[in-house]
Amino acid sequence: MFNFKEDFLQFLWQHKLFLPLPLITASGKEIRVLKPGELNSNAGPDFFNAHIKIDNLLLVGNIEIHIKTSDWIKHGHLKDENYNHLILHAVYEHDIELEQNVRHGVEVLELKKLINPQSLSNYLQLFQTKQKLACANQIKHCNDLQVIAWLERMAIARLEEKTKRIQQWFEFCEMDYTQTFYVSLLRNFGFKVNADAFELLAKQLPLNILLKHSQNLLQVECLLLGTAGLLDQQYKNLYLQDLQNEFEFLKNKYRIIPLKKELFKYSRLRPANFPELRLAQFSALLHYAPNVFTSPQQLLDDKSIYNKFNFLCSDYWQNHYHLDGQSQSKAIQLGRQSIENTIINTFAPFLFFYAKKTGQVLLEQTALMLWQSCQFEVNNISKLFADKKSVLKTAADSQALIHLFQSYCKNKQCLTCGIGAGILKPPSIS
Repeated sequence: MFNFKEDFLQFLWQHKLFLPLPLITASGKEIRVLKPGELNSNAGPDFFNAHIKIDNLLLVGNIEIHIKTSDWIKHGHLKDENYNHLILHAVYEHDIELEQNVRHGVEVLELKKLINPQSLSNYLQLFQTKQKLACANQIKHCNDLQVIAWLERMAIARLEEKTKRIQQWFEFCEMDYTQTFYVSLLRNFGFKVNADAFELLAKQLPLNILLKHSQNLLQVECLLLGTAGLLDQQYKNLYLQDLQNEFEFLKNKYRIIPLKKELFKYSRLRPANFPELRLAQFSALLHYAPNVFTSPQQLLDDKSIYNKFNFLCSDYWQNHYHLDGQSQSKAIQLGRQSIENTIINTFAPFLFFYAKKTGQVLLEQTALMLWQSCQFEVNNISKLFADKKSVLKTAADSQALIHLFQSYCKNKQCLTCGIGAGILKPPSIS
């Protein structure tokens, strides 16, 4: 019984991770691998365009890899013409002679004695463990430079992934960058619990209406709170009554249909994250810094963004969390963590998206630098990589780990992961 899959042999072949022994075919001919070929993830031979020398004959073509030679029959290759033009059949165990190989002059290379025992041991540890992170016991031995290089790739991949949602908003907003950014930022202000509700609010209340009233903070507040359906009750507080009266006028003017207030959740939320307070903070940002919405692509560093968030909400919201009129003893402002959250999840991804759309390559790097200006995020995923905390410095690293875990670790795609490759390579090869 074999404890590994065919993709392990493909990995070893692709990276030429065999013992430094002569490669001798079943018929006694020596092979030199000049180029292992391009791994094929679709139907057909495992590797295309490989370059090998058998004795002194140079061959260029396709290579098929199996655990057993007889798997050729098991996999239904006998009648498949895609396999009639191989230059080599590499197998872990050569158990039968295939008439098809003989007829086409295809040599068979047995890999059993060529596999480094350490590579196999590391592979089995990765794929037999039941830990949430397969390499949890091995990652500490992986070269730091390999980890750093792979995380750089994962950070870019994470930004690419985030642009997919922005592209959907961009299409919904009829290719309007300003409205797209507004949807993205307002969604982010809802954090995870109210993100969907805040996104729906952004789509219900266009930015151009808010910008018309950006010089009047009360009007901006009433538009956002009213459209969210959060002003639909009786108040004794005079300021809240003003908000209601102003919204009633603007609602009729713009034919606004308010959302149902039940869309907004409070369960397990800290008061500082209550939806009405977050909308009041968003209103103040729009009032004091409307150019954040009209020209977000000009905010190219964390200091510029922090300066825009240096505001106070209206008097009511400086000592209230809720629309119930009950005051608090301290002023309520956006903290550093909240601002960094918007940089990580809105400003950097939108800048990356904008750079891709407009062909401004340098801006792509600027987006990554915005992540690098933010602190490393400690969460359930980043904690799994604690053994490499010496190289985990910024939000670019924590965002990279999220993509790494979701795209590779979660489904044990270790053989296509740069860190997994580093673990599987024997020390003498790494």
